[in-house]
Amino acid sequence: MKKFLSVASASLRVASLVICALTALVIFISLLAHDGVFPPESPLFIADFISPLWLCIPLLAAAALALIGGARLFWVPAAGAALYFLLYGDISLGALGGVLSQQAIASRHTIRAVTLNVEYYARGVDNVMDAIDRLDADVVFLGEHVLNPAQSAAMRRRLEGRMLVEGHPNSTALISRLPVVWWKEVELPSHEASLSGGNDPDEVVTHPHRTFIHAVVRSDSQLVHVISVRFVAGRPKNHSVQEALRWSAFMFREQTEESEFLARYLGTLHGPVIFGGDLNACPEARTVTRLRAIATDAYMADNVFGDFTFRVDSPTMRIDYLFCMNGVSPVAASCPRVVVSDHFPVFATFALGPAPAGPRQSIIPGSRASAPSDE
Repeated sequence: MKKFLSVASASLRVASLVICALTALVIFISLLAHDGVFPPESPLFIADFISPLWLCIPLLAAAALALIGGARLFWVPAAGAALYFLLYGDISLGALGGVLSQQAIASRHTIRAVTLNVEYYARGVDNVMDAIDRLDADVVFLGEHVLNPAQSAAMRRRLEGRMLVEGHPNSTALISRLPVVWWKEVELPSHEASLSGGNDPDEVVTHPHRTFIHAVVRSDSQLVHVISVRFVAGRPKNHSVQEALRWSAFMFREQTEESEFLARYLGTLHGPVIFGGDLNACPEARTVTRLRAIATDAYMADNVFGDFTFRVDSPTMRIDYLFCMNGVSPVAASCPRVVVSDHFPVFATFALGPAPAGPRQSIIPGSRASAPSDE
């Protein structure tokens, strides 16, 4: 019996070492991918989309195996997991300092925004609208907005003073309680993928381009850009490992192009900006960090740890975001446990910066004239 226990303990220690070694290798590759070492054509490019939290799990499992196996250094994998997550995980120690003071908030106009992927209203348009009413946001960013003309007309009737801004089907939409003074549908470099069926990259590249909604709303005396966006995602055409890897590589390349395009587009805008949606990537992926480099992640400004937004039945990922830039500051952010799709919504309150002194220039793209005094 003693010999069996000795062999079992040794086996557990060896298993722990193997898990640690393999996980360390994946972490190393993932960090290189985060730093842009691998080009989009490389099979290792997809390592950029591995969440550090997922890689902490095998390290903790290795620590447990080492402990059971009697290893004195069982704590090393656990400490490594903690350090790795602290350095690279979805954590914001800056949130400990709080956001704007109540005095500062009181002197500035605020906008409440929420983003929600509605899963093409699979759980009912009325259920989604009930949730939107309860959330009571000024601006709502909708992803996977798929309605037929009759459903769209019914939604508009129910909005009662709010405006629905929508482009072509299968895209994003926007609901605003604030007056919409301008809007347009902007074409992304990516292509439409099926929301419910399988996807073949060779076919997807022949599909129409995907789009996002950009509107300008008026909050009191200020004009604000609001953008509803969703990055491409979907399922491979079958369940084979080969097709899963092929589709993942294609999808992540498309997302990278989308992120670069959106970042450049945002850089052309003047005046306050609030944008968000389902980006279909973890916070550490370059598609997200590219945007976090130029805008504030509202949820992490008010929370030390990120909260999972997908899937509602077993949440494992944070892929839905709200951002602000150009003088807009987050006041508070939350992830309400509202279940009307396979995503949880993200809600945030934003404070606008002081209105610029002197004659106000129009922030509407393509307009050079001064804005009218009553705009």
